[in-house]
Amino acid sequence: MIFYDASVPRSGNVSSLQISTKLFHQEVSPMNFQGVVAKVSKGDLHYALGRFRTVRLAYGAMRRLTDGRVSLQQNGCSSTLFPDADIKNIVQTISKEAVFLGLNLPANIVAEIESFARSEPLHTNYDPHGPTFQYADVRRGKAPDGRSVPIGGIREPTRCPAVQAVVNDPVLRSIVRNYLGHEPREVMTIINWSFASDFSDEERRRLRHHVIDYHYDVGGYNFVYANFYITDTDCYSGAHVMMKRSHNRKPLRMLLGSASASEARVRKQFGIENEITIEGPAGTGFVQDTSCYHRATPPTHGDRLMLAVRFIN
Repeated sequence: MIFYDASVPRSGNVSSLQISTKLFHQEVSPMNFQGVVAKVSKGDLHYALGRFRTVRLAYGAMRRLTDGRVSLQQNGCSSTLFPDADIKNIVQTISKEAVFLGLNLPANIVAEIESFARSEPLHTNYDPHGPTFQYADVRRGKAPDGRSVPIGGIREPTRCPAVQAVVNDPVLRSIVRNYLGHEPREVMTIINWSFASDFSDEERRRLRHHVIDYHYDVGGYNFVYANFYITDTDCYSGAHVMMKRSHNRKPLRMLLGSASASEARVRKQFGIENEITIEGPAGTGFVQDTSCYHRATPPTHGDRLMLAVRFIN
């Protein structure tokens, strides 16, 4: 079976779109393709199909027919955390660039979320049901019991009223609805500490800190994420790195196999001029179509606290 994405650059007649078996094996690792097939066999059909922009557009169109027309939230809503947001411009920017920068949180919301995250018990990303620990007890990525912990997560973060206010914000929800074309059926909220450490990249990967490598997400048939730094963040404390415009025109070799790719391969395909590092003070927010290639810089000098709200399907 050959998957074809209409958003891939192409020219010529139909015969020019055919992919020979030889080319397929040159461009796509059989191991990676087998991984996709394995996920589909387990019922994760979206993992194979959600990576194709044409599928996401078709899904959005179908949902618009069944759910009804999406209305644009008026700017200046008194109950929003983002009173100056231009929703139409934000949606257009995400569609073009894969990201909008500047949907920033007010200081009181940031302070409340940070205080919550400093006091809650944390769990490791690779052992979510194992022993918990406190933020103040972590030293250079080591928990008090000696475990290596590149990431510490919080269970049910919407227990924090400030987090719930972000998730339910009418302007943010309007951005999401207008970008997706429908109301999302699933909202996943994550607060993670990324701890500064001396771990090598290989050790991080072994500890399931895979986000340090370039990848694109396949969270469902349609998705968009909102991310907010709760602490000051730069390239030494886990800043988010992404390749603008890579959400649209991926070549088939990147669509058929693994969702991960090397930095060199991503830069060669999309151009280093499209690579950006998102740095900023606490409260910095950005909304992203995470079907683009993105990664996190390994924190070495400072811890990063980030709130991520994922709107899926």
